[in-house]
Amino acid sequence: MSLLLAVASLVAVSVSGTAQAVPDNPSPEHLASLARDLLLVENAAVLADSDRARATAGIRPALTGAAVDKAAARLALSQDRAVARDAAGARVSTVTTEVKVESVEGGGTSRTAVLVERSGHPVDGARDGATTGTSRHRVSYQWLGGSWAISDIVALDAASEFSEGRMRAALAVPDDQRRAKIRERVSAVRDGIQANLPALKAADAAKMANKQVTTPDARQPGQGKQTPEPSGLGRPATRPFAGVATEQVGAQGGEGRPYNYQYMVDMAWYYAEDNDVPYVRDTNDCTTFISWVLWNGRYEERGSEALIDAVFNYDDYDVWYYRCNDCSPRKTYTWGGARNWSIYEYNYGGRVTFLQYLDDLLLSDVFQMDFNGYGDPPNIPDHTAMVTGRGSDGWPLLSYHTEDRRDKALWELIGSEDGPFWAART
Repeated sequence: MSLLLAVASLVAVSVSGTAQAVPDNPSPEHLASLARDLLLVENAAVLADSDRARATAGIRPALTGAAVDKAAARLALSQDRAVARDAAGARVSTVTTEVKVESVEGGGTSRTAVLVERSGHPVDGARDGATTGTSRHRVSYQWLGGSWAISDIVALDAASEFSEGRMRAALAVPDDQRRAKIRERVSAVRDGIQANLPALKAADAAKMANKQVTTPDARQPGQGKQTPEPSGLGRPATRPFAGVATEQVGAQGGEGRPYNYQYMVDMAWYYAEDNDVPYVRDTNDCTTFISWVLWNGRYEERGSEALIDAVFNYDDYDVWYYRCNDCSPRKTYTWGGARNWSIYEYNYGGRVTFLQYLDDLLLSDVFQMDFNGYGDPPNIPDHTAMVTGRGSDGWPLLSYHTEDRRDKALWELIGSEDGPFWAART
């Protein structure tokens, strides 16, 4: 279905009319079902035409006239994923969408519900055979024309591609221009992955055997408080990937080398979704989560955690620690902020090297990206994730928090934003 036809179908099923007698409270299940229809149409936009028609057969989201424009805008961004999928050479044949109600407020002819969406699609080569994710929405409903319909939907996750800021920034670019850039980005990384896939898989295996893998043309450490230069997209054919695997040397026990890369991957994958972490989550938890994963893999903390020192050093760039759940301050800025983490690791940490190309990402490596319209200065890291798998097509699979995701392909992330991006070798 073309975008024009898809939007037309939304308009066609919008409801209007004068308010009629209000029935008993709509059940949570009914509100969830109405939201699921809309979210399923959005999620199915990644599919090829025939698969999308099959997945959405008989589904007609019920929207008030006021909701149609936003639904059309969300659908336009959803259809960007199909462009990214084509450029990635990925096969997505079906999607799953489940919705549950957390809370409902309101009365009379209106209701507002907070909903939790769990969605995903199969990924050949992923640990569970699929990518899954959890998102939260605030959905408003109105009783018109004798039935309930959606009057608004708002993403509650600040990192969501449907957050107000990210939507506004993305839709400021005409669809054809935005999608041409998506094809360019994703195709460049795909070409680099495919040209170097045997070497990348061998380096993955070496890391999972807890060997250190270095890339000779990785960036040199910074000198001070610099943010690392962004990574390029795909390696040029004249510069093939070379991973040099060596045994780690270090004291056993406590923190520090040898780092346990397999354990990092296991922790990131397991706790990315469904399982509660033992620390206090931040509202935007992506970097805190990855710092905790790295620490579990024996990355050593740095800086005095004594209260008399912590109140002065917690916002410095050359410290990295988490004190305790009940402490104040609880952790350093470098533990919980994407840009702060990158500055620490680039200039002071001595454990991470920043890579020139995204397609060099290996298992347990860290990926960062800028979000347009996120509220921070532009062109700095806003989001942090870890590579926890590799699809059978070669694409790195990433797990992370904030909008919790497990084994999401890199092509989906770089297809949703124009960068810049950073790749870091752990």
